[in-house]
Amino acid sequence: MDSMGLKNTPSFLIACNKQDITMAKSAKIIQQQLEKELNTLRVTRSAAPSTLDSSSAAAQAHLGKKGKDFEFAQLPLKVEFLECSAKGGRGDAGSPDVQDLEKWLAKIA
Repeated sequence: MDSMGLKNTPSFLIACNKQDITMAKSAKIIQQQLEKELNTLRVTRSAAPSTLDSSSAAAQAHLGKKGKDFEFAQLPLKVEFLECSAKGGRGDAGSPDVQDLEKWLAKIA
């Protein structure tokens, strides 16, 4: 995230869809996997020589707290995760389960 994004602190939602599928990963598992991937990316980018990293070092902000593994809780903006199913809810084979998504959208509007 660049410094402009950090200054504006937008609301951020990660909707974990397809929760009607039995083997779908929970929002908590998806959050943990994303944190792990972003931490790996952060470590890889910081170790890259400046000639290989085409982005401007001055325009880049450090993601999370330096010296600690990345967690969404470290960000100045609130990142929320929710589970939904656009196709159909659990046990109800046709109607979408997006009430939590609709509530979140109403909250930020």
